[in-house]
This record gives sequence, C-alpha cells and structure tokens, in this order.
Amino acid sequence: MSAPFRVSMKAANVAALNVAILQPDPSATTWSRLDPMPTSDDTTLGLQAPLADPLWMLARQWQFSEFQGEDAGSPIGAAMRVRGAPISRLVHAGGAVPDRAFGGATPPLEAIVEAERVLPVHAKLNAQAGQHLMRMLRAAGQGGAVEPLRAAFTAAIADPADPVADNAGFVWHRLLGGRAIDADGLARTLRPLAGNDAGIEAVVAGLGIAAPAAVRAVLTAWMAWLDDLVVDRDTAGASAYWNPQRLEYAFGLRSDGVVPEVRLDADEYTDGLLDWHTFTARAPAAGIPPMAQGATEWKPERPPMPTIARYPGMPADRYWEFEDGQVNFGRLGAAKSDLARLAVMEYALVFGNDWFVLPMTLPTNAVYRVAEFSVTDNFGITVPIPPARNPDGTPWTLYGMSSAPAANGTRTRLDGSLYLCPALETQEGPPLEHVLMMRDEMANIAWAIEKRVQGTSGDALDRGFESGRLSTTQRLALPSGAVVAEGGAPLSYTLQTPVAAHWIPFLPVKREHASALNWSIQLQRGVVTQFYQVTPGPMDEPRNVDYKAFIERLRNLPFVEPKPVSGPDDNKLQGFMFHPRGEILRLTPGDPASLTTTDFLRLEEEEVPREGIELKRAFNYARDASGRALLWIGRSKTTGRGEGASGLKFDVVK
Repeated sequence: MSAPFRVSMKAANVAALNVAILQPDPSATTWSRLDPMPTSDDTTLGLQAPLADPLWMLARQWQFSEFQGEDAGSPIGAAMRVRGAPISRLVHAGGAVPDRAFGGATPPLEAIVEAERVLPVHAKLNAQAGQHLMRMLRAAGQGGAVEPLRAAFTAAIADPADPVADNAGFVWHRLLGGRAIDADGLARTLRPLAGNDAGIEAVVAGLGIAAPAAVRAVLTAWMAWLDDLVVDRDTAGASAYWNPQRLEYAFGLRSDGVVPEVRLDADEYTDGLLDWHTFTARAPAAGIPPMAQGATEWKPERPPMPTIARYPGMPADRYWEFEDGQVNFGRLGAAKSDLARLAVMEYALVFGNDWFVLPMTLPTNAVYRVAEFSVTDNFGITVPIPPARNPDGTPWTLYGMSSAPAANGTRTRLDGSLYLCPALETQEGPPLEHVLMMRDEMANIAWAIEKRVQGTSGDALDRGFESGRLSTTQRLALPSGAVVAEGGAPLSYTLQTPVAAHWIPFLPVKREHASALNWSIQLQRGVVTQFYQVTPGPMDEPRNVDYKAFIERLRNLPFVEPKPVSGPDDNKLQGFMFHPRGEILRLTPGDPASLTTTDFLRLEEEEVPREGIELKRAFNYARDASGRALLWIGRSKTTGRGEGASGLKFDVVK
C-alpha cells in the first residue's frame, strides 16, 4: 500500500529564499510515494488499522496526509476526437462459413455469434407462438382458418418416457400437445414465399380456407412478429462459430474501406460479454497507424464531463470512513509474486479514486481509435493524454488491446487505443442445460456431469433426479420360494463400482495424426456401461413388476444404448450404455444414431483445468440501440468448483 510522503519546510529548517518556493505553480507531473517492503502476504492487520486512542487516530490521519492539501487538480472537462470504422464482415475462424456482411437490420454481434435454433428445440415456445397466430386470426374475424391450419401444422410435444422426472414435459404434453399450430413448420413453408402474396394465398386456399386474401394479411403480420420474437438459425446444433474442441466461440471481424484493414480476432469468447478485451488485433505494418485512411472522425458536440469510476464494494475515499462490510480486501492475501492480485489491490486501495470515465455515445458494431485526447483540471491546466507506453519499449500494456505476432514472431505496437464499442447489456435466463466438468484424480478421469438438460417441452429437467430413477443399484428380486444358503463366500469381488447415469467420462487419448516422437493428449468422451439381470422367469414375477418397467424404460430411451442380452439361461444379463442427453456434449444433437457411429467428441486437455469448468445453454435477452428486443439461445463457459470424486473403483474385494 502506498501513501504520499510530505516534509515540513519549517521542521527541516529551510528558509524561504523566494516567494515562489512557498507558492509553487500547480504541477501534474510530480509526486512522492512511500513504498514499504512487505514481510508477509497477509494484509488483514494493515487494513484493519486498529485504534489505540482518539489522539492516535488523529496522528494517523496526519501521517496519511488527511489534513494536507495536495498539488493536484480534479478533471472538469475533456476534449477528444476519435476515428472509427464500422465492422463490415464477420469471419469464421476456420473459414468453413462464408463471411457475413453487416447491414442496417443486422442484429448485434453477440446475437449473431451465439444464436442457436430456438423453436425446433423448444416445443412449448413453438406451440405458444402458434397460439399467438390463432389469437390473431380470431381477432381479425378469421377464426374459421384456425382448424385447417392446426390440422395441417400440428404442434407436437412428445410424451416423456419418464413423466415423473420430466414433469414439465408431461404437463405441457397434456395441455398443448396437438392443440396449437406448429409455428416453426408453418414459418418454414411461408418464408420462401415472402413478398409473394399470390403464392401465400395459394397455400391458404389449398388448405380449404375461405377468404385467402384476409388470412394472408394476418399470416404476413404474424411472420413479421415471429421474426422479431427470436434470433433463430436454419441448421441444428450449436452456432457455426462454436468450437466444440475448445468449448468456446472463435471468430474474427473485418472492417473494409480503411487503410490498413482493421482485423480483430476473438479466439476465446466464453462469457457472453463481448468487449474490447475479447479481441486480439492484427497489427498493421510498421510505420502505418491503424485506420490511417478511409476512417470517419467523431467529436462530441459538447465536451464530456469526467466522473469518478465507481464499482460495487469500492473502498471509501477517506481513510477513516466506514465501508461496506461485505467486501473484505484483507482476504486477498498477495505475496510478492502474485502480480495480478497486487495490481488489483493497488488499484482498489490506493489509486481507485484516481480513475475517471467519460460518457460517450457511439454507433455499435464499430471499432474506434482515439486520435486526440486532453483533460482540463480545476486549475485551468490542460494536459494532453497520450497512449500509455512501457519505458522499455515492450508492446504489452495492461489496458490496451493485444496485438497478434507477425510471421517472424515479432509484435508491432498499435499506435493509439483501438477498441470495440460494446453493443449489448444482456440478461441471461435460467440455464436450459448445465454441465459441470471436473477432474477426478482418484479415478484418473475427467467427468462431465449433466446437471440440467432440456426435456420434451423444452424446459429444463433435473438430470440428478432422473439419474436416480435410472438407478444403477436396481436389483432383480429372487424368485418366490428360492432358498438362500447360509454363510456364503467369504470374499465378494466387484469388477467396477456403479456411477450415476448423468456422469459422462472423458478419457485421455493420443491426439489424432500425432507423430511417434511428438504427441500430446486429448480428452475423448467415453461411456459408462451398466449391466442388469433380465432373466425371463424372475422378470415375470409380480414382485418385479417395477423392475421390469424400469428395464423397458431403459430400452426405449434415445440416449441409452442397449447391448445384446448374454449369459446362461438362469442368469441373463444386458448392458446399457449411458450417453449424454443434452447438446453441449454432442457434436450432432438430434441424431441418436450418431452416438455410436460418428459422434466422438474430443476436447483439448488444457480446457479442463484442475478447478474445472461450468458450461451453460440459456436464453439471452437484450435490446439493441433502436430499442428492438432480441431473444436467442447462447452458451457460456465459466470457472468450475474444483476437483470431484465419482466413487468409481475397479477390482474391489470385500
């Protein structure tokens, strides 16, 4: 922790030889600091500042210069000029998807990059959108068109195989299944006919509906409403910009029409907050500043007013002011080598109130470079603020966008600040799918635990509860009249202990196409196989009616792969392989056959650290600059909860 160090001229017996010595000019470039050498990484005692008596408190205030004015001014105005260029292209990281050009009606970047299919994977929302069309038809006096449209496009909500585990699916199947219009199916029929009134009327007349022109007008208005309801995609599965091997988004941005071309790459977009620190800039050629030609300049009509940067839990400006008790910076123990923690603590405790922000209104989906920036303080001194530079000439800065290395490995420093104007403040709903990945050092395996997945209605269900109903401890009861011998074997051997059905293993494998001398490890999704007794005689016993229903349910679940029945006649066994049920751990969701043929997900080993990761699919809601509401399904990856233990053991003898 640092504090200004002042020396009294009178105490030092220094005589004033000139009036200018006693009244120096204000300066914005000189200062003095006292930096103590820490002897411990625990800062709790120093932050507590225990009191001895009130006079001691006053002395401490004097020591920390609470009573002394400083030779510094507060910013009261700023003059700035920025150069900007709109983002014109969204580029796929691997080039597998054509570049997408930006236009006036294009949704913001976050929605385009993350958006997945919504209506086909959320049967309840699909039926509710069809219900809205039914209300619109009745309000327009065309209620006779409801039944023909519902008969031709029937919204189906499947009856869940286990209604107890998927209670929401069971309820919505009974309420809406077959009672609403399939919004997605009808939209796919009408969308190719957009602007073709005669074609839409022909489709309506083909269903035997009278007054096709009036119904066509309602359908056109409903299609416009549906397009504004959700940001949807045409293909199934994750977004084209999702990298399943890294469990994150990867894409690039290009700005045409400026020299040199602005290129921003986002290789690890995971948290749903698309900002300047997400990107790495492709540095221009040496000697050419970014956006040297073709960029547009912007200058505010009125000078913006600087305001102190605030954040929740910020320390008080004065030393002896009561602070929020929920934030305890003393718990951030930081040794000399913890540079990141030291930087955070120094910012929060020493220089937090020295940072100011300037409110600016800029068009979204654009990159900007600060061309001119100066600040005027309350002493009337105007100070130009240049880009921050390291004294040793290295290009890295804490608050600057990173630049990618050139082909020869060198990095060209960006001339000035280059940043992306953030577009959205997004609200994320409850997860539709939640996967927790962790390391299990005892079993030497990485596990993906499906905590929540979508049920038949699209709403989330608890996989832990469902896994309990797919219990690996189910046992076939002995036949009636069977005699159990006393005693038994002194030792009981178990080949493998059971694991819950929603725990999916990821096993270390050699990377594909790796050489014999230089190869690395990847994590490939595996499967846990559980064996159950299916002997026909005992299965038909009345006491095993629940067990038999349980086996039949396993055989009909799309994410469970049954193996052939084997064993002697008096002890038939059948194995069941439990695959992931959700979409996050699948390469081709919606295709159960691919689980045993092509859907073998491999992850880079470093993507599952010791602290683990959490993956979520959820609805995101936001409004763009024009006030238009945006709704889409996206994914996010955050830090996990540490290591875990599945209890998996092999060759257990009791």
